[in-house]
Amino acid sequence: MPLLRPNDQDPVGIHYAWMHFIVLIWGFTGILGRLISVGALDLVWHRILLAILFLWAYQQLSKNRIQGIPSRKLGLMLGLNGLILMVHWVTFYAAIKLSNVSLTLACLSTGPLFAAFLEPIFFKRRLQWSEVGLGFGVVVGLLMVVGSTQGQGLAIAVGLISSVLSALFSVLNGRIVHQMDSTSISFYELLAGFGGLSIYLLLSANLMDTLAAPTTSDWIYIVILASFCTAFAFVQSVRIMRYLSPFTVVLSISMEPIYGILLALLIFGSSEAMPLLFYGGFAVVLSMLLVNAWMQRRRRAKLSTS
Repeated sequence: MPLLRPNDQDPVGIHYAWMHFIVLIWGFTGILGRLISVGALDLVWHRILLAILFLWAYQQLSKNRIQGIPSRKLGLMLGLNGLILMVHWVTFYAAIKLSNVSLTLACLSTGPLFAAFLEPIFFKRRLQWSEVGLGFGVVVGLLMVVGSTQGQGLAIAVGLISSVLSALFSVLNGRIVHQMDSTSISFYELLAGFGGLSIYLLLSANLMDTLAAPTTSDWIYIVILASFCTAFAFVQSVRIMRYLSPFTVVLSISMEPIYGILLALLIFGSSEAMPLLFYGGFAVVLSMLLVNAWMQRRRRAKLSTS
């Protein structure tokens, strides 16, 4: 069924709906990051390790083997993107530990601005000023968010670094997704991220502490994070990138803060409540998403009639 597995015959709306379902799942990762007591490095190390194991188990059950990497260039791209993803996750959870879920997710809303500048570089196309304008609109929303907070400079800086890395990861994956199947891409990128983080922990003599860090409740949350929110969502997001432009993907991902903040308010209550100006900023972000959806529809309509 098309709703269970996107394919070439599905209308664009199905892929767009799938993307937002995945983004909703990612919005829940911030909740899990707050519930898990271990630090960002320990959390990400266990998340990636278990996600790799889940992907391997899926491959064994489905009897579809991981593809070999066809070229050295592609292998380097997969390795680089895996490291970018790992550092993105580390900075994401570090920002949550420094502040809260709401502020960290707000920083991710700058992703479309970075993608608007990065995509023309990697895809060798002209800069779309409409996309830049939408990206700056998102920044206006972020400035309103920042203006509503005080004493959170470090958390905001770390969150913005995470946003840059998220945009860079999505743009680079836009060049990879047509060269291998999504599960193989996910496996190699996660493996590269796990290897890079493991080397760092070994060199810093913290690997044994990382292994012993999680509590029993932490393990429950980490398993959910690694299986449903990582292995499943990661594979599906890579698959969907075959059908949507990187900028549209990144702009869809900017809905993650809105979904995540609503979930945080529902689960944690007043501890996640923010000033009115904060939510006004998110209204600006949401309006940029709606404008982008309208522009994409018009662009597709023109192409179909030309």
